[in-house]
Amino acid sequence: MASKKNTGRYLWRGGRKIELEKEEEFFTIIVHDAEELERVSELGGVQEVKPVRNRIAKVRVDPEARDAAMDRLRSAEMDGIAHHAYRPRGDKNTRYYLTDRIVVAFRPRVTRKTIESILAKAGVRIIKEYEAMSNTFLVLVTRAAGKNPIKVANELAANKSVQYAEPNLVNRFRSSYIPTDSLFNRQWHLRSWEGAELDADADVAAVDAWDVTRGVRGIVIAVLDDGFDLGHPDFGGTGKVVHPKDYVDGDANPFPVTAEGDYHGTPCAGVALAEENGNGVVGIAPGCAFMPVRFPLSADDDMMWEIFDFVGQRADVISCSWGPPPVYAPLGQLLVNKFQSLAASGGPRKKGCVIVFAAGNYNAPLKDMGNTGFVWRHPDHGQVNTTGAILNGNAAHPDVVAVAASTSLNRKSAYSNWGQEIAVCAPSNNFHPLDPQANVPGRGIWTTDNEQFGQGFTGGSRFTGRFGGTSSATPLVAGVAALVISANPQLTAREVKQILQETADKIEDTQPDPVLNHRKGTYDANGHSEWFGSGKVNAAQAVARAVELLPERAVAKVDLRAAAAGRLTKKGDTRLYKVSLGANLGVTLNGPAGQDFDLYVKHGAAPTTEDYDAIGYSGSADEKVVIPAASPGDYFILVRSYRGSGDFELTVELEE
Repeated sequence: MASKKNTGRYLWRGGRKIELEKEEEFFTIIVHDAEELERVSELGGVQEVKPVRNRIAKVRVDPEARDAAMDRLRSAEMDGIAHHAYRPRGDKNTRYYLTDRIVVAFRPRVTRKTIESILAKAGVRIIKEYEAMSNTFLVLVTRAAGKNPIKVANELAANKSVQYAEPNLVNRFRSSYIPTDSLFNRQWHLRSWEGAELDADADVAAVDAWDVTRGVRGIVIAVLDDGFDLGHPDFGGTGKVVHPKDYVDGDANPFPVTAEGDYHGTPCAGVALAEENGNGVVGIAPGCAFMPVRFPLSADDDMMWEIFDFVGQRADVISCSWGPPPVYAPLGQLLVNKFQSLAASGGPRKKGCVIVFAAGNYNAPLKDMGNTGFVWRHPDHGQVNTTGAILNGNAAHPDVVAVAASTSLNRKSAYSNWGQEIAVCAPSNNFHPLDPQANVPGRGIWTTDNEQFGQGFTGGSRFTGRFGGTSSATPLVAGVAALVISANPQLTAREVKQILQETADKIEDTQPDPVLNHRKGTYDANGHSEWFGSGKVNAAQAVARAVELLPERAVAKVDLRAAAAGRLTKKGDTRLYKVSLGANLGVTLNGPAGQDFDLYVKHGAAPTTEDYDAIGYSGSADEKVVIPAASPGDYFILVRSYRGSGDFELTVELEE
C-alpha cells in the first residue's frame, strides 16, 4: 500500500494517500495530569495549551520556538511525548492532530501469531480489537517503536499482510447551525401557507403523512449532538427516551452543560420527534422513540467508531447535524467500513440504519479535489481561504443521506453546502454565508429550546423560532425516514433512502448564487440537482410509497375462510394490517386502560382519517367495527393512538 521511503511525509486516510507538511505553530502532546499541562504552558514560546481529547492537548507556539519546545518536552528531564501537527501539503486550513494510537487491519487469512509478530516488531501493542470487523485492531505506539505514529502506520501499511493502517486522528467537527435573529411563531416547515417570505408549498406535507402514521415507539431515532434538555415536556411520554448515552461525562445523562454552552442538541431533537402533547411544538415523527447521545465534537476515530457501534445496534435512524468545515477531511477507513456495515445490516431490525448527515453551512462543495481557493466564514475567526482539496468525508459517504437546506420560499438556503453527493434537501432558515449582516429572505424554524440546562436561542423560553441551518434540515429528514419505517418496517435502510429520493419534490431555483454566482438549482438528466439533490423531501409521498410496498414486503396476509380458528391476532406497536376474506368482517382492538385508539378499515387500499369504510373512535382503549357482507379481497386496518403507545391486541374474525 505504501513505501517505507520518506514514511513521515504522508498518511493514509480512507484509502487516500495525503502528502503532508508540518504545522509551524502547532504540535500535540500526550499528558498525564493538569500539572504536566501547566509545565508545558510555561515553556518558552508557548502561547496556548488546550486539551482536545482525553490525554491529548494541542500546543500553540511561536514558530521559531517550536522545535526547542518539543525537544525540551522529549528530554530526560520532562520525559514527555510530543508529535508534530500536520496539514495536507499546500493547504493552510486543514490540520491533523495525532494521537498515540493507530488503527490497523490485517488481511482475512493472516493468523493471530503472524499479527502479533508484526505488531511486536513495529513497537506497538494491541489495546482493542474491533470484534465486528475481522482482524482489525486499535494499537498503541510505544517508545519501543522509536518513531511517530505516522511513520509507524505507513511502515505497517507497506507490509503485504496488512490491509490498511491509519493514524487514529482527532477529528475536528463543528455544529452545522449558525443562529440568526429571525423570530417566528409557526412551524411552517410542517404545514405552510402563503405569507410574507413564505410559499404555500414550502413544507414537507407532514399533515398528509400523519393521516397514515405519526411514527411508532418501536422505531428509534438517535440524535448525536452536544447535549439534550431531557426535562423538556416535549421529550416526555411513556417510552419516549430510550438508551440515553453521554460520551462526555461517561454516564447515561446526556444533559447540556451551561458552562460549555451546549445548546444545539435540544432543538435538533425537537425538529425530529417533539412529542404531540397539546403544548409547544411537534416533531415530524412525534410517535417515535428518542435516543439522545451526547459526544464531544473533538472525538477521535476510535471514539466515533464506538459511538456508531453502540448507536447502530439500537437505532433505526441516526441524525447527525454536524461535520467538518470546508477542508480536506476524508473519513478514515475504520468509519468508512462502519457506515457501510450499519447501512447494510445495522439497527434493531437488522435491515440497516438510515444515517443522515448535515451537508454544512458554508455554501461550499462537499467534494472538490481540484480546489485552489475557496473563501468561507469561520464563526470565530472571520473569513478563511481554503487553498487545497475539499472533502466532507461524512456527508460524501455513499450510504449516508446528505441533507441540504431550502428556504421558506422553496429556494436554496444561501449557506447550504452543495454537490453531487447531496441526497435530498429539507426546509430550514436562511442567512448569508459570508456576511452575517446581509439580508436574505427566509423564515426560521420553530422547535424545542433549552431553558433549565445549557444555553438557549430564545431567553426564558422552552421553544424558539430562531433555529435553522442544515442542522435543522437534517433531523427533519431523519424524522421522515422514521415515518417511512413506521409505515413499513420491512424496508431496508437503503430502500428508505431510495424512497426519500424518489418521492421528493423537484423544487427549482434559477437565481444565481449570491456569492459564487453559479446556477445549480435545476436537475440533470438523472433527476439530480447539486443544490437540492433529488429534491425536497415529501413526507406524505414517502409514506404513501412505503405503504404501496406493503403487499410485496410487509403485510401479514391471511385468508380467514381457510384459517382453522378464523382469527388473526397481533400484539405490539405495528400499525397497519391486511387480511383477505369473503364474509362479514369483524375487527376488535383491545388496549391498556387509559389509552385512546382509533380504528379505520378500508377495502382495497390503506385507509386514512378521511377515507375509510368503517371507523371506531369511541375515545377508549377498546374499539370494534363490523363490515357486513364484506366483499372478497384485501382489507387494510389502520390503528392510531393518542395517549401513550403501549402494546395492543388486534383481533380479526369472520362474524356469524
